[in-house]
Amino acid sequence: MVIADDHPVVLAAVSDAFAQHIGCEVVATASSGDELVQILQRDLPDLVVTDLVMHSTDQSSVDGLRLISMLRRSYPTLPLVAFTMIASGGMYRELSKLRVAGIVSKEESLTELVQMGLRALSSRRTLMSPKVLQRVVANGHREGEMPERSLSPRELEVVRLFSHGLTVTEIARRLSRAVPTVATQKRSAMRKLNLTNHVDLVKYANDIGLV
Repeated sequence: MVIADDHPVVLAAVSDAFAQHIGCEVVATASSGDELVQILQRDLPDLVVTDLVMHSTDQSSVDGLRLISMLRRSYPTLPLVAFTMIASGGMYRELSKLRVAGIVSKEESLTELVQMGLRALSSRRTLMSPKVLQRVVANGHREGEMPERSLSPRELEVVRLFSHGLTVTEIARRLSRAVPTVATQKRSAMRKLNLTNHVDLVKYANDIGLV
């Protein structure tokens, strides 16, 4: 299996947790989406466990939904488990549409992650850890939609990258979109969230784990 996370401590802890389980072998680790893609081009594992938000000094580096979409197109049968701090019902739904094998919150224990990884090897549907499932169920039964639920996946990606310090032009280049399109998506997200300034937008992104 291959594990990807941009935090060395998390990467080491997750690797150790899986390595202690009989039958699990961590053949490689990656600290960025680009590094993960390069590893998979050389050798395809039985399972990939990856963070969604991986910071990089390279503005062209791929992560988030774009990374998952790319991996799903290139390796349609490869089980992917997303291990993330993001607490967005909209993001969870998009990951399910992309047919990831599992979604695990970083608030869960490493034991839960390992169990999810093992189950993901044979599952034909998207598995969700308890905290992720609670979030999805709560969103589905709440009167009215939570703010992030109304944001489209494309708007969530723009908000996430903007909150990481990228300009609209840099986001457009990274996502291969037109600058006016990205600007419109950012304005649309702020309007849906009833936000009037960038400070509050960054705070929102931080609150739901996009940063």
